[in-house]
Amino acid sequence: MIPAYELLARVYDGGWFSYSEYVAGLVAEIEEESRRTFRSVCDAACGTGLLLYWLRQNGSEAKLAGFDLSPEMLERARRRLPGARLRVGDLREFPLQGPFDLVTCVYDSLNYLLDPRDAERFFRAARGRMHGDGLLLVDFNTGTMYRDRNGLVQPHLIGGVGFREEIAVDSGPPPIVTTTFSFPEGQEVHMQRIYEVDEVENLLRESGFQILDTLDVMDADDDTPSGKVICTAVVA
Repeated sequence: MIPAYELLARVYDGGWFSYSEYVAGLVAEIEEESRRTFRSVCDAACGTGLLLYWLRQNGSEAKLAGFDLSPEMLERARRRLPGARLRVGDLREFPLQGPFDLVTCVYDSLNYLLDPRDAERFFRAARGRMHGDGLLLVDFNTGTMYRDRNGLVQPHLIGGVGFREEIAVDSGPPPIVTTTFSFPEGQEVHMQRIYEVDEVENLLRESGFQILDTLDVMDADDDTPSGKVICTAVVA
């Protein structure tokens, strides 16, 4: 068995590029509506640095920072983001010191925390790294994302690399989704916990945040809720 994202890192950009652009646009809207500028940004579980890249492309002059558990993903982020402060690290530890105006955690990274106590640990750590008026933006996948995908087997071809994705849902408790990516070199198995909106909102409140907004990310094909949700919150 191959560690998560060791092989997927090669094709990650081809599958998640447009979503990163979408989230960066949302950050720009928040800045405009709130009449503020985020001067320092940390992307927790930043992957290959796509969100930070799009913030920079959109004209942000913020000091950029990020961390990720996968050295392979972070290696690509370093190439993409010269000058950014990047390091290997776990969500639960939050290895970068702040304070930050904006902390983001996207690409359903929260779902990789199988124990809600670890999600709360991340939220508390993030709160401790933020300015008093800082903003937290986090996304996660709900059961709606996976309800019709149990048993899905889907081939992909990205950048000339062929691989297969298989999804298996265990309703639990706790509800766990196992996604297996099969490459010619071997398999990566990704385990994620389904989080519902009320559960995440409660964890945020218990961690000292006030929720500003909860947004359904719409499916690009039919403009219905995709099951991915974005929450924004500030320090209470």
